[in-house]
Amino acid sequence: MVHTVVGSSWLPAWFLSALCPALERGLTVRWIDAGNRFDAYGLGRTARDSGADPRRVLRGVRLARPFNAFQLEAMLGRLPADAASDSPVVVSDPLALLYDEELPEDEARRLAPRLARALKALPSNCVVLSVERQTSPERAALGEAVLAASDRVVSLSERDGPLSLEALGCENLVYATS
Repeated sequence: MVHTVVGSSWLPAWFLSALCPALERGLTVRWIDAGNRFDAYGLGRTARDSGADPRRVLRGVRLARPFNAFQLEAMLGRLPADAASDSPVVVSDPLALLYDEELPEDEARRLAPRLARALKALPSNCVVLSVERQTSPERAALGEAVLAASDRVVSLSERDGPLSLEALGCENLVYATS
């Protein structure tokens, strides 16, 4: 089951901070940072402010960063083979690479269905964080087609008030090490 959370640019940093208590308890998360927004300093600061050991929390994140959409497709394709791992997977901002202006339009059109299939094949302990951004209508349509592979999509905004991983249906991440 692919669980996707859609929100603005604050989403990846907020989600990472929300994982802090579980990371302190020993959870390991595989984080694929397609949008180049991983905030190690912010996570360390959140850990310190909550009384957790920042080094322990940061050690709980296994970071991978694709630099183009083809690398993202390859990383996503390897995840089902790694499904034996109990570590949850967070795919952060996968559409950033599809929306990259350096990716030719025809290649983006060919790649979008492959990314959708790769997302559909992800293990059940995976969450996709999709950051809303401005792009051409053609690329936006491709992004919508990719996210259509999700079994569940939750959209968030700053007006939604206090958020929790449980409210997003991500309690399997929160309680993974309870």
